Amino acid sequence: MQLGKGTSVSLHLSRALLSCFFGSTSRMSMFSLTLLFMELRVLRRSTATCA
Repeated sequence: MQLGKGTSVSLHLSRALLSCFFGSTSRMSMFSLTLLFMELRVLRRSTATCA
């Protein structure tokens, strides 16, 4: 599901009972939370900026 420009949210089944992850690069960031075999993932793409 898209939440505004550059942000998407998804829900998946997981093999893990409990986990949490956050990572980012210069172009995107991702947050993932798994609880009771359900994973919620938020992906945000950064807009390119030039100085």
